[in-house]
Amino acid sequence: MVQKIKLYYYLFSISIFILFCIDNYISYKHEKSLTIDRASNTSLLISEWIKSAFVASDYILQDIVSTVPVSELQYPAKNLNSHNKIINYIVDKRKILPNSNGVGLSDKNCIVTHTASIIGFNAINREWCTVPKNNPKIQTYISNIFFSNVNELMVVQVRKFPGETFTGLARFGVNLDFFSKWLEKVKTTPSGMIAIVDSKMNLLARQPVLNNMIGTKISNPMIEDFIASNMTEQYLSKSSYDDENHLYMLRKVENTPFVVVVGEANQDWQEAWRKQVVVSIFILTILWIMAWMILQHYILILKNEKELEKLSQTEQLTKLYNRHKLHQVFASEINRSDRFEEIFGIILLDIDLFKNVNDTYGHNIGDLVLKEISNILKDNIRVSDTLGRWGGEEFLIVIPQIDIEGARILAEKLRKEIENHHFSTVGKLTASFGVACYRKGDDENSIVKRADEALYKAKALGRNIVVIKE
Repeated sequence: MVQKIKLYYYLFSISIFILFCIDNYISYKHEKSLTIDRASNTSLLISEWIKSAFVASDYILQDIVSTVPVSELQYPAKNLNSHNKIINYIVDKRKILPNSNGVGLSDKNCIVTHTASIIGFNAINREWCTVPKNNPKIQTYISNIFFSNVNELMVVQVRKFPGETFTGLARFGVNLDFFSKWLEKVKTTPSGMIAIVDSKMNLLARQPVLNNMIGTKISNPMIEDFIASNMTEQYLSKSSYDDENHLYMLRKVENTPFVVVVGEANQDWQEAWRKQVVVSIFILTILWIMAWMILQHYILILKNEKELEKLSQTEQLTKLYNRHKLHQVFASEINRSDRFEEIFGIILLDIDLFKNVNDTYGHNIGDLVLKEISNILKDNIRVSDTLGRWGGEEFLIVIPQIDIEGARILAEKLRKEIENHHFSTVGKLTASFGVACYRKGDDENSIVKRADEALYKAKALGRNIVVIKE
């Protein structure tokens, strides 16, 4: 009997040890996944900040090129009074942009005709002039960093003057403080780093700050490969700035030559996991003294809880998130939007005349249609978007960090995908869409209500259309 008890004890001890190893491995993977998500969100946030700033300044450049006549782009100026008025006009426009350190106009030969500094400078060898001049399809362009005439590091954003041929450019100069200020808004871990580089591997900004490296060309095959592939991936490698191992997330800022690099130091993101290992060893020692039946009972409870959690979040037919899960996503997105002063959108869609499908072909075919619709939607949304079945033939998509126009474009894309799809047995079907975006003070009910009202209007207007309600 004693030997039997000892055998049970040894079996129990071995099992607990194995579970200890598995649990800590899963914990490690989970902590790594959280770190990747955090780095991804940070890189996305910074890239969206930078992109939106350049979009805003491009609107001002559009205003300039639509206001200043191309005939005025002459050096030397024929009419000094008119010439000075234009300089005052573009200087006033530059003052709208806090991080702009210069503004100017150039003619078709890249000669600077209007600026508050050096007029008559020939910029034919500058990237910001040669690239748009030699590429008819490029209307606006953002350069890599370079040293200006006054030996200042900067980037230039330009927009062509309208015309069938190249007639000139309007430009804003942007100093590197513009990039540093975005990084200052983001907290890094003690040994972590955030950097912005351009497509030529020049360092524009970094946190923690390394002033002696700003503006210099760095050597990092990881970033070079990323720029060449134009894909966002995470890497575990050594930083080109120090000897710390990091987990990296790299993201290219859309329509710019800039790349955001977020590095989470292993010693930082693994610190909590290492503490957990120490605690687990202590608990393991305690558990080895306990009876194996209690352990088995505990494992059974964990398995049941995990299965129940999975069942509570997904809808059985389509395997999409159910309403319970969508309520959680709504709460999370509203909280995040309030914290970071961002917006998110939702799309509520309903299959048109779905009752006719059930009445004509039966509920089994109707279920197949719901599954096909689910697959179409899953294949055409972003990884960051959340798709769920709202009820019946209604589906709801929560879209983080998007404005009403972006949500409308996505809804229109989904509408066309459904319209052009040939459904098994049924053939062609359509769907109506209601789109709304989060407003300060909204709760789940208010934003869903607006989307529902937009969907109702889409039905009333003849179905198979997208209606937005701001």
